[in-house]
Amino acid sequence: MKNNRRALVSIVWILLGIGLIVAGFVTEIDEFWSGLGAGFVSVGVLQLLRWGKYASNEEYREKMDVEAKDERNRYLAAKAWGWAGYLFVIIGAVACIALRIAGQELLSLAASGAVCLIITLYWISYFILRRKY
Repeated sequence: MKNNRRALVSIVWILLGIGLIVAGFVTEIDEFWSGLGAGFVSVGVLQLLRWGKYASNEEYREKMDVEAKDERNRYLAAKAWGWAGYLFVIIGAVACIALRIAGQELLSLAASGAVCLIITLYWISYFILRRKY
């Protein structure tokens, strides 16, 4: 049942991607949308192949199930998200200063807004998780 739903979602990605590609050729929308459509088609096809292998290959299914439930992998994933968050804030702050020095005030404002957003999301998540645990 769960794999059927995942296959259906993959098919939806493919159809959405094809629709965007066709819209890019038929109408005068910019190439961003047809490129996004190609990305959707790629993701859908790769997910279908992945879930097809999962459904048909018992050895692969067991390996993937163990990896998904393994405590070490969950710890590493949480740690990687933490590092990614710290690096994002540092890179965004440096970009904000460098862009301001370069005279790119609008880009500097966007970088500082992104840093503020991620820090705000961190604190909201922190307070929610602190109540939960």
